[in-house]
Amino acid sequence: MECSQKNHAYMKNYAENPEHYKRLIAQIDREVDFPGYLIAQGYQLLKKSSGSQEFGKEAERLVLQTKRNPVTYFNRNDSSDKGRFFKYLHKRSANFYEAVKQGLGIIQRDYPEPTTVKVSQKNNKRISLEDRYRIGPLTRPNYLMEGRGLSINTLQSEAFKGRIFNAFHVSDNKGRIANIALPKYGLDGNIKNYTLYNRPYRDRKDGKVKKFRLFLNERYEYLFVSNPNINAEKIVCVESGFDAMAYHELHGCPKIFYISMSGHIDERKLEQFLQWNRTVDPSHTLPLHLAFDHDIEGMRYDLILLSHWINRKSNRVFIETDWKRPVMRLKLNYFSKSIAIMERDTDYINERISRGSHGMPEGLLKAICYRDKVLWELDLERIVSLPQHSRTYWRLAVEALSKCFASGILKMDKCPTMKDWNEELISVKKKSSCRLVNLL
Repeated sequence: MECSQKNHAYMKNYAENPEHYKRLIAQIDREVDFPGYLIAQGYQLLKKSSGSQEFGKEAERLVLQTKRNPVTYFNRNDSSDKGRFFKYLHKRSANFYEAVKQGLGIIQRDYPEPTTVKVSQKNNKRISLEDRYRIGPLTRPNYLMEGRGLSINTLQSEAFKGRIFNAFHVSDNKGRIANIALPKYGLDGNIKNYTLYNRPYRDRKDGKVKKFRLFLNERYEYLFVSNPNINAEKIVCVESGFDAMAYHELHGCPKIFYISMSGHIDERKLEQFLQWNRTVDPSHTLPLHLAFDHDIEGMRYDLILLSHWINRKSNRVFIETDWKRPVMRLKLNYFSKSIAIMERDTDYINERISRGSHGMPEGLLKAICYRDKVLWELDLERIVSLPQHSRTYWRLAVEALSKCFASGILKMDKCPTMKDWNEELISVKKKSSCRLVNLL
């Protein structure tokens, strides 16, 4: 991925450097998973041929010409709606600059693969995912141990034993490639889907190195979870199953129930999350730790999950979220309509976020109390780029909302130095290895 995604240079005016924007747009068009993104946005795959895919959502009928590189599209119901992915995004964004920022975020995420449309055959027996992809017990954990830095003790721990699998692919030279299959469970305990992982590979068509990540069906609302039958002391919510296992190892394999949201979050995943939480913690007394990535998307997930939780549990307030990258706008609607209570909570939030060793960071907004609501705008890009104390400010901000409206049950749990918990584990092990080498 090009470093331009982490660079604020794209905020400059287009007229100052049009070639810079042209390069960013070309990168977005080139690297985006267009079909996967549409599925994640609620489109349905209607038709599929060797060179095209047709998706539908409300009045839209988008046809993707997948043989082209980059992929192009057109809307059957709007002759002006056609082009490459950036054209699609720009048409649905507030402005050009918002479309660029949003596009750079989209190409960093992973999306589900649309279900292949197959012609029905008479007397065709249904083949299970396990049989089709040769999925079985974990006997070759090479990728997990070498690529993800995980130990065999973690893989065999009470939390994860029997919940990670191999999926064997027979290569052209008849060798067996051992992929890792992470299952997605339904609340009945049965596996509904898998995601396959392995090391990056070089694409034969364009020669580029790409991630290997394969969703086996479109039932992507189901989640990877650890063993729900342990006597959990807390619940930890992460982005990926690898983050869950890394967190487990870094904390000494404690009694924890893990929920992985597996990338893009939507209403169906949020509902699965709440039901899993209710299953493991029916009394609603266990602390819930939000351990998403320390980046803009991870912070956005924090606020989405926290708001959804509060809206289901609180009898005081309903939180509306409005996301216009990089700003998340929170609107707190109070059932009591009491200005005194709204002022009290606003003062509490603003006092809490100013408690850091550096005080209230310059350029960030405080919560504002109006006659009928409380508004708080959080610039996530500015927060994540704060020198030294972005984690401290974010913990104070999220936990202020938690203490106000969720009795402090939701806790912030970012990794100390890296972007995510798996990177943290790998970094810790590299440093430990270096110290051992220096001692020899």
